[in-house]
Amino acid sequence: MRSLIARREGGAVAVVVAIVLLVIVAATALAVDVGGLMLRRRGLVNSSDAAALSAARTCARGGVDDHGSTEDAADIAALANSGITTGEVAGPNIIAALSTQCGEVSGHVTVGYTSQEKLFFAPTLGFNSQSPVHTEATASWGLGANGAMPLVLSAQLVSTCPKPPPEGTNTIGQPECGTWYNNNELGNGNFGFLSLKPEGWNTPEGDCRGPSNPSANNLNDWVTGSEVTSNALNWLEPTFACSGSGLKDTTWKEIDDLSGEIRDFPITWDGCDPDPSNPNNDYVWCPPTGTAAPSQGVVYKSGNIYQYDVIGFAAMRIVGVIDWADAGPTSTTTLEPWVGISTPTTSTITFSTVVPTGSDVTYTWQRGTQMRTCHFTTAAPFQGNVDYAWNTFGSGGQCPRANDLPLTITPTNPVILVPVTTTTNGPCGPRPTDHSARCLMTQWLGSTLTGDYPVDRLDHVRVVRLCDLSQGTCPDQ
Repeated sequence: MRSLIARREGGAVAVVVAIVLLVIVAATALAVDVGGLMLRRRGLVNSSDAAALSAARTCARGGVDDHGSTEDAADIAALANSGITTGEVAGPNIIAALSTQCGEVSGHVTVGYTSQEKLFFAPTLGFNSQSPVHTEATASWGLGANGAMPLVLSAQLVSTCPKPPPEGTNTIGQPECGTWYNNNELGNGNFGFLSLKPEGWNTPEGDCRGPSNPSANNLNDWVTGSEVTSNALNWLEPTFACSGSGLKDTTWKEIDDLSGEIRDFPITWDGCDPDPSNPNNDYVWCPPTGTAAPSQGVVYKSGNIYQYDVIGFAAMRIVGVIDWADAGPTSTTTLEPWVGISTPTTSTITFSTVVPTGSDVTYTWQRGTQMRTCHFTTAAPFQGNVDYAWNTFGSGGQCPRANDLPLTITPTNPVILVPVTTTTNGPCGPRPTDHSARCLMTQWLGSTLTGDYPVDRLDHVRVVRLCDLSQGTCPDQ
């Protein structure tokens, strides 16, 4: 009896062991094969993302670039970023139904790739020896800037340059000119500095928070290019950028050090104030007159510029930065002929206008057969009838006196040179009252708003990004 029970228990154990072994094999297959599938998918996601970005870049260039067609650009990027094979990328991988036309100002392109992953343990359980892995990605292109300056171009700024578009007209080839970054004239807008941080760019109206405010290091890194930013513009909606953190002496120095280099500057639309009697009204802005555009323009909060509305970018060659003290006007004084008419008689000369202090007066008169000259500099202004006792009006020279007046005198018109002071403003124009203002000297090279942006720099204002059609994050949606 005991032997029979032992045999039965042994058989049950064998069954349990067999089941456990089967579970172990299945678990191993799950761990190894599913892990392999996940690893392959992760690599293929990288390939799809890179392919979508490459395709979007090519579309932004019109559909052809150094890589060839949009499809070629996508496939080259896919091969370079995972173990997908040349055979697997063969054929169309751009999903036409989910993409827009290349060459448009903004658009998006979707790519999809499928790769086969080998399975090691799954066949022992009756499954296929390989399984397909498929991923898709969408990337957009549109206007923006790659590595823009954190300093705005605004029609509110005092400048010897023409106002930037859309209010003014700038032309390529115009002379170098200066723009004053004066916080008083700019509506306390942090001297025109703005945030290029993701938290501070394209923010909702009236919504700027702590992380959006750039530090001095941020500003300096953006200026020098050691921290490259990529900032896209909305196609149909305003693009609000948070006002920066104010005047930074180190940042102005970094800008000055870029003398001769070309940088892209955000152009802002200043909009209008629907209630100018209430300058402290929060979030004051309105749409351009006569347009159906959404409300836009600079956003105010408590009387200060809170957000700038960026509408485009200008390429400008930086000439240098001039401090307030060094940008002042120069004055020169020259002696110019006096325009007053004198009417000499035998005893007096009538000055029809005021001869100012500091004038150089020369008068020739005759006594008998002798010619004498009187020369002096006026110590005080005078006008009207003056007799020959001129020594009371000037100093120096042999001027006639009352007792020198013979009847034979033949006076002639005096030669009078009056001092004329000419004041010439510096290259930035009249200085603002704010002594902390800075003048930025630049030369205009074109903008995205006027259609003359430099062709060899178009990649600077064509931003490509991954986006999600289902979430509506592509700029042309």
